[in-house]
Amino acid sequence: MRRKSAHTTRGERGQTLLMFLLFMIVLIIFIGLGVDLGFAYITRARLSKAVDSACLTGVRNLLNGQPAAADAARAAFSINYGTSGRDVAPPTVTVTFNTVNNNTVVDVGATVSINTYFIRVLPLWKTLAVGSTAEATRADVIMSLVLDISGSMNGDGGIAGLKIAVPDFVNQFSDANDRVAMVTFSCGATTPVPMTRPFRATIDTAVQSLNGISWTCSERGLTNGLVQNQGTPIVAGENVIKVIVFFTDGLANTWYWPGFNCGPLDMGPDKTLYDPNTLCDSKSCTVPATIAGLSGTVNTGNQCSDMYAEAEARARAVASLARSEGNIVYAIGFGDPINGPKECGHPPLNIAFLKALANTPDSTYYDSTQPSGDIAIGSDASDIDQLFQTIASKILLRLSK
Repeated sequence: MRRKSAHTTRGERGQTLLMFLLFMIVLIIFIGLGVDLGFAYITRARLSKAVDSACLTGVRNLLNGQPAAADAARAAFSINYGTSGRDVAPPTVTVTFNTVNNNTVVDVGATVSINTYFIRVLPLWKTLAVGSTAEATRADVIMSLVLDISGSMNGDGGIAGLKIAVPDFVNQFSDANDRVAMVTFSCGATTPVPMTRPFRATIDTAVQSLNGISWTCSERGLTNGLVQNQGTPIVAGENVIKVIVFFTDGLANTWYWPGFNCGPLDMGPDKTLYDPNTLCDSKSCTVPATIAGLSGTVNTGNQCSDMYAEAEARARAVASLARSEGNIVYAIGFGDPINGPKECGHPPLNIAFLKALANTPDSTYYDSTQPSGDIAIGSDASDIDQLFQTIASKILLRLSK
């Protein structure tokens, strides 16, 4: 066996040490790169959250004009991003607006440079640039306000409440982009404001002349609202959301039947007949003792059960038809469903009925194949404005999703 010389052994040891040092340098660089890229990932996550919030805020504030929407978007970004000790300087935020197929599109972008800690030994990597973008389309809304103006609305403050709440509500929507109609119903239904754009001033004026009268034909109100929504033309490629906002202070108790010997009429719970296309023009006609209805065989002499049940069943059917055609139904109920004055022994509000109209997931009649809306309930006239604002917020949230 030949021995290695001391010189050779020392050379190999030197090479091993050099390789070890090189390996450690590379390892440190990779560890440092991982740590610094981890900081970059965290920063980008914060940017993404902030630009998403800014984008949605911009969309929801478009009704105030694009400059105001841009300011609101930047403010939302600042709140959600906050401050970071890693940033070289505050982020740069851009907000731009475009129109695509009649819809307003909001784009928000943000970039920021962060200091590195380990890889800054490399001159080009003293800082890292991080960015994120978001885009949201503000869908146009086609909406019918279906308002109960039955006689009880005079005594319980409902009419006075609507005169404040409806203008506040429609002012949440865009005169330039959205289209809104106003329908009223009692023993019949009319459309004081057909689907129009702009609509704010027209509806503000129309609601001030409301006055409560007679029974509650919810079915006809929903029917007129559906006609307004479905009759509104949509530009090819336009992104729209169709909405019916239904407001009532009591039970459905009047319904439409086409089989009378003098033509189609609305029938009140006391069997009084009305022209379905006007408000409470009474008619004379023969009323059958029983009618094959949607709720079963209706005994027309049984005011407090059969007539009410059929009125609700027919209103539910119209709401279901509306939802099957892409409309989202929101229901607002005004009155105390437990301690309020009874109507034929029934509570003044049937919350289960309102949930069925809106197709909420907890409704007995819930249909998962149709869009789900929501309800808002208040017991005092002073609540009406806030109830409408609650529904406005829910609609605007959908418009910006």
